[in-house]
Amino acid sequence: MQWSPQSSAQRLALESPAEILLFGGAAGSLKSETMLVDALKECDNSRLRAILFRRSYPELEKSLIRRSRELYPSLGARYNEQKKCWRFPSGALIEFGYCESEKDIYRYQGAEYSFIGFDESTHFTEFPIRYMLSRLRSVEPSLRLRLRLASNPGNVGHNFHKYVFHGPVCTHCRITAASRAPGNIYSDALWPSDRQPIRKSTSFIPGRIVDHALLGADYRDSLASLPGAFRKALLEGCWDVYEGQYFDIWDPCRMVRPRAVMPVESWWPHWVGADYGFNLSQAAAYLLARSPAGERFPHGRVFVLDEYTARHQKASDFAAALKDRFQPDNIPHRPRPLYWYLSPDAWSNRGDDHSLAEQMRDASGIQFEPASNDRIGGAMLLYTQLDSGELVIADSCRQLIEALPSRIHDPARPDDVLKISGDPLDDCFDALRYALYSYIAPPRPSTGERLALAVTSVDPTIAMLQRRLAEFRLQRERRPFVYARLRRPPG
Repeated sequence: MQWSPQSSAQRLALESPAEILLFGGAAGSLKSETMLVDALKECDNSRLRAILFRRSYPELEKSLIRRSRELYPSLGARYNEQKKCWRFPSGALIEFGYCESEKDIYRYQGAEYSFIGFDESTHFTEFPIRYMLSRLRSVEPSLRLRLRLASNPGNVGHNFHKYVFHGPVCTHCRITAASRAPGNIYSDALWPSDRQPIRKSTSFIPGRIVDHALLGADYRDSLASLPGAFRKALLEGCWDVYEGQYFDIWDPCRMVRPRAVMPVESWWPHWVGADYGFNLSQAAAYLLARSPAGERFPHGRVFVLDEYTARHQKASDFAAALKDRFQPDNIPHRPRPLYWYLSPDAWSNRGDDHSLAEQMRDASGIQFEPASNDRIGGAMLLYTQLDSGELVIADSCRQLIEALPSRIHDPARPDDVLKISGDPLDDCFDALRYALYSYIAPPRPSTGERLALAVTSVDPTIAMLQRRLAEFRLQRERRPFVYARLRRPPG
């Protein structure tokens, strides 16, 4: 095969000794081709088993498979249409796979690969990539074990990639003491969902369209003409802004303040919003305060003062921890929260007539209230208040500061934030929207008022039926909402 790297970034990616590598960032950086070439570097070894993933089969066919038909035949490889794999003269195999839903990844249980690649890897959550890393093995000691990721910023895996390969801030924008500098190799990376060690060396090689001249000036000009956020992401490879970002107005310089300088008075109203989770999610809670009305902010200004998060913590222990954190008995002059809003599914019937909310009340003495579960209303209120400056976040709320810029639009409901199963930062966002919308949104009629309004007939029998129907609807509203996993459309 007559082929050579077309840019210094592409050469660095192919030569990287890192076990896990992210290549790309900007559009047009030759990410897919780099992965195809990287996969066949050891195609002379009969034991090579490689697999390349895209989210759906149509995406595979349009990108990786089509380009592989231009590269691989010159090496004597033959393509099996049914099995979607290339077999080389040595016996080496390169397969293609897709994973439209997370459960699809279990098709590869028991498989063994020395090379695994995910093209447009931010279209995947952490779990499929983490699961396939357990399939990275070989009985042939001469083969290198490598996992390669290639992607632009954005989509459901954006925060996972940024956390592992950049650190707290985008390395395109600035390098700090906590940054993972591009090109460097690190051996201490953690999985963002549970902060467990990855135990593999990691590295990031940025690539941009200006690294080569293959795609021409017209394509560069089309990227340069995009709106500000998209241009910065796709042309420059910035990971702080990206396509699909919900809070595209996020500006930490304006929206985040040191806790010590927040002008919060003890007599201002304080309240708490909490989202409890034990298994696939984490528990999160926030303490907020609101200033009096003023000339600049007619409805007052909201300050997010403190954050508490925990994983695998019993409901009773979580409630006790909230009381110690936000309402400590040993600090007499500390302001006491007026309201404690808790995720509404904590009131669901668990079969023993003792809901999680009741367990939490018994353990802490806190009278929790069901939070409003209007996802769109809560998200839009949060967006509006951040944009206007009515909402300010303390710099000590570390996970919340990570969560907000990494939320994306739900393709099925564009005004909503996409629910990402297993993402702990999603629970931080939920806890804040519970707190904000439940306290600030217009009050809802009480249960008694709603039942009274439902009865319109003077006939006793009909009135009784109307009341029972209203009670049934109220009970249904209080049931926990189950979020269906989004099935991405083909193409």
